[in-house]
Amino acid sequence: MSKARHSVKTSRGHDAGGARWAATVEAHRQAQQDLILDAVIGLLGERGIAGLTMSALAERAGVSRATVYHYFADVDQVLAAWASREVRRSVAGLIDHAAQLQDPLERLRWLLDEQLEHFAGQDHRLSVEHLESEAGSPTLRVAVAGALEPMRQLLASTLESLAANDQFHFEGNIELAVDMIFGLLAAARRHLAEGRLSPTEASATLWGLLVRGWLGPGAAGSDDRRASAGQSIPREPTHFEA
Repeated sequence: MSKARHSVKTSRGHDAGGARWAATVEAHRQAQQDLILDAVIGLLGERGIAGLTMSALAERAGVSRATVYHYFADVDQVLAAWASREVRRSVAGLIDHAAQLQDPLERLRWLLDEQLEHFAGQDHRLSVEHLESEAGSPTLRVAVAGALEPMRQLLASTLESLAANDQFHFEGNIELAVDMIFGLLAAARRHLAEGRLSPTEASATLWGLLVRGWLGPGAAGSDDRRASAGQSIPREPTHFEA
């Protein structure tokens, strides 16, 4: 074998070995971060936000304080990473199922109902109780907004499909409509988390507003179509949305 060929073979071997090592390091890093983030919701439930310290996270996760600080500068960064992870997982599940719903009207109603059902869930109630809202922390707010972007894009494309079918009538741009729908969801969020409103009541109220304002009376019949198609699937619990 010539020196040139041997050199190329050796270089490729080093590249492959380097790639495997990098993958191993990344897997270890992700596993360590997940251990820390998995400890968040339990500590919030037991001790509240005041008890969510770097020492408590290290103890619950079974790692050293140095490990926690290696990945996160402070509790605010931990909360931002946790919220982002949970929202991304949930949004991925939403997008996967929504892609199976060909009727944009059914897709819109399903997306709204899934969010409302989640807001009434125990884990989300716990998050609202201890964190009040993600608006309290700029770092947390930015993290959640970024994680929700695919959901916003899905909602925008759904509204565009409805508009193309002459089923959606809105004088502003689609981005404004998406913001307003997120605002409606956020308005219902605390009522649901505090048990003052049921998901069914919230759904009827929000859908009624959309039918009377943007969708038209033809959308009122979507309940029958949703009942025949099935309206809910299990998905990852999420603690921050809308």
